[in-house]
Amino acid sequence: MDEPDAQTLVDPVVESRHRWLAGLLAAEPESRVVDLGCGTGNTLRFLAPALRGGLAVGADLATSVLREAASTLRQATRAVLVRADLRRPLPFADGSFDRALCHGVLEFLPDPQLLLREAYRVLRPGGRLVLSHADYDTLVFASEDVALTRRLVQAYSDTQQAWMDAVDGTMGRRLPDVVGRSAFAVVEVQAAVVLSRRFQPGELGYGYAHHLTEALRRSGAAEAAELDGWLAGLRRLDERGAFLFSLNDYAVVCTRPERDRA
Repeated sequence: MDEPDAQTLVDPVVESRHRWLAGLLAAEPESRVVDLGCGTGNTLRFLAPALRGGLAVGADLATSVLREAASTLRQATRAVLVRADLRRPLPFADGSFDRALCHGVLEFLPDPQLLLREAYRVLRPGGRLVLSHADYDTLVFASEDVALTRRLVQAYSDTQQAWMDAVDGTMGRRLPDVVGRSAFAVVEVQAAVVLSRRFQPGELGYGYAHHLTEALRRSGAAEAAELDGWLAGLRRLDERGAFLFSLNDYAVVCTRPERDRA
């Protein structure tokens, strides 16, 4: 099977999300930072310029995504991209990094705890991990047909697409439990809402609506006619200024203790 393109694998770009995540890392100019599942490199784009003496490393498996990331980061001299399978041990030495980020990855992994163990290993003692995820069960679309919208959102949240090894659209709300079963110490839990009021190309709600419908078309989880009708309804709402979209993101900020637990 051919590898899906980057648009299939990666959520629409939300600049406020990437700025938020970069801020939660609290990286210093000399920090060595790794983004586990860097996607098209948008969080690193905001982070790398501040690393005047450090290094930003992006790790992802899909070559199409890494090509997009290379384009995103073409001006970032302190950034390196590495092809890595996050389902397996990471290709980095113990204690290689001061900061690590993982956004939007855990729901697709057959064993999320393996990635947390690897993140723990490659962080130095005292290092910080920001683990974050959108909760797709919280997708909100103002719609002419509330029942249909609820069904489509649930189907999207639950549908395992061809490139996924697992699926859990409620991973965002489960992050504290996932981290609680690891060796990391939780510092804080945060939530952020992304919001869109226009259904136009380049706008966030438009991007997510089309991401959802294309995923359901590919999987066969919804009929083409009802998906087309749903999108047409969103366009009508937009014409009268009534469109609204939102989605909840959650993040757990945690650290590797200075001393490992006995």
